[in-house]
Amino acid sequence: MKITNDFSLGPYMTFDQSKELPFHCWFWYKEGFSPELVKWAINKERKRPERLLDPFCGVGTSLLVAKENGIFAAGVDASDLAAFVSKAKTRNYSSRDIETAKEFSASIFAESRPPAPLQWEFELFDPSKAFPKRNLNDILFLRERIEYLEPGSRSLLLLALLSVLPQASLIIKDGGVLKISKEKSAMPVKDAFRRKVKRMVADLESSADNIAPEPEVFLGDARSMGLPDASEDIIVTSPPYLNNIDYSKIYGMELSLLAMSKAAAEEVRMRSVRSFIGRKMRVQEMPVEVGEIGERIPIIGTYFADMEGAIKEMHRVLVPGAAAYVNVSNSVIHDTHVLVDEIFADMAQRIGFNEVEIVVGAERIADVKPQKVRTRESVVIMRK
Repeated sequence: MKITNDFSLGPYMTFDQSKELPFHCWFWYKEGFSPELVKWAINKERKRPERLLDPFCGVGTSLLVAKENGIFAAGVDASDLAAFVSKAKTRNYSSRDIETAKEFSASIFAESRPPAPLQWEFELFDPSKAFPKRNLNDILFLRERIEYLEPGSRSLLLLALLSVLPQASLIIKDGGVLKISKEKSAMPVKDAFRRKVKRMVADLESSADNIAPEPEVFLGDARSMGLPDASEDIIVTSPPYLNNIDYSKIYGMELSLLAMSKAAAEEVRMRSVRSFIGRKMRVQEMPVEVGEIGERIPIIGTYFADMEGAIKEMHRVLVPGAAAYVNVSNSVIHDTHVLVDEIFADMAQRIGFNEVEIVVGAERIADVKPQKVRTRESVVIMRK
């Protein structure tokens, strides 16, 4: 196993650079990475890939970069929300879709509005406690009206609505916890929604002549993707970090409004890699590379058991000579420093990858009382 440092990659391992980029900025996703990391991976390949796969596609960063570069792409994610956002961001919208979105945004709030008949439930708390009354009424009104539109404009406007929920709410996302704060200032839905639609339309109109094949996005499991053997030229992905954060809760408000189902988050959890406490902690076949910490701290064992399945699936679908670029972060769980990148690399070698390299992009300080631990974020390159 080869370990090298390239700290120029550090800024690419966060979503910060995507905040102002066309299309990438349509949905804020703190746990995402920068498109520059995808470009770096593509440029490292020995020949230009024709097909790119992201088995944990999140909000579609890899897929967007592939589309922008004329590379056919496919993405898989366990979350209905992530799959929807990825599809919406990478869709080819017609001029009619764009005009409908503009007209809808300009005129919708002028309508007379009886109370929307929708019942919105969220598993953690009642949405009525998370939004000012006017904002909640506007959200439900928009959600109902958007449903009647044609698929393209519906996708565009529904993404705009989902993306402004944090701004329009009294919710604070504090690490892995959602909190309601009466002190928070909630932006009026009308203003936030119109501003978001305006930005999305501007991005589309500025790229109207640059139409490329849409990536395929599947709701599914990275451990069993249903793709043909040796079909993918490159994989660029970032699986859930071993950080005890349940993303189905952190983005549960958006997920529940998308699905209009209180049960949606639990369904996502059943498909997801077990990176947080709360999922079935019993380890049936723990990878040998994990060692005693997997038995002592079950979340560690189940995480690597699930990721072993995902790495095996990556090996199966890659063409010989192609590589998977996997962005990971080492973790501190219950005072135990877990070298995630090295365990991934060791598993990859056992599974059958011919070349494995760890490129360290950043070193960070984990403030784990009573001590601070220096840990790292890396890209594990696994070449078949």
